[in-house]
Parts: sequence; structure tokens; C-alpha cells
Amino acid sequence: MNVEDLRTLIAKAEFHKFLKVELASCDADRGRLTLKLPFDSAYTIFADAGTYHGGIVASLVDIAGAMACTLIKGHATPTANLRVDYLKTPARTDLYADGVAQRVGRSIGVADVEVRDADGTIFALGRGTFVTTDPNPPLFADR
Repeated sequence: MNVEDLRTLIAKAEFHKFLKVELASCDADRGRLTLKLPFDSAYTIFADAGTYHGGIVASLVDIAGAMACTLIKGHATPTANLRVDYLKTPARTDLYADGVAQRVGRSIGVADVEVRDADGTIFALGRGTFVTTDPNPPLFADR
């Protein structure tokens, strides 16, 4: 999958539109990308505190991991499992998710994700497992 196809895929997904997530950078050949999530008080637990809800951070991990595997496979790779370790609570800052496809096989892919701010402070680490089988395989391909 090339960068423009990935940008289009991210832009079309309803949940991605809801989050206003953007593709900041991408290395399609290596299965690496960075997503940007501009701060919005709607993502906070309490607007006055300005701290992100953990579910928003987990969603960013999920999207970055899935898209890293999608770069390699060329089609959507739904989540099979997700783990997030929260290291620090981000507040009132744009977030960046650096996703790296570690292994992408016929049926399963694994990606690691760091969630950070523009200064490099890491707020969360995540690992996801994603289904990489083709969602529309040709019928009777062995004939």
C-alpha cells in the first residue's frame, strides 16, 4: 500500500474522522508510520484538568498498529488483541503515535506503538496483534 492510499483509508474511516487523526509521516516499505492526534477537550476525562481519557490513547495505539500492518499487507488488518501500558498522563497536548510493524505473516501481524508528544515525552507503549488474512480471497485459487 502506498502513502496516498493509506492517507485515503485513514481519512475515510468514520472513527478516524471522529478522532480527527492525521497521517504525519510514513515509510511504507518498512511498515512504519506516525499519526497525529490534535488535542481536543472532548478527549479529556474532565475538561478543566485537560487530561486525556485512556480510551482515546488506546484507540490511537490501535489505529497506529493496524495501519502499520495494513501498509505491509495492502488491505485492512482488524485488531485481534491489544495491550497498552500507560506511563504518564498526557494533558493539553497533541499526541503522536509511532507505529512499527514487527512481523506480518499470512494470518497474524504484530505491531508496536509509542504514544508521545512533539517533545518526545512518551505517555504510553502498546502492542497489537492484527488479522492479516485477505478479507476477499479469490474462490478456488488452487484450481
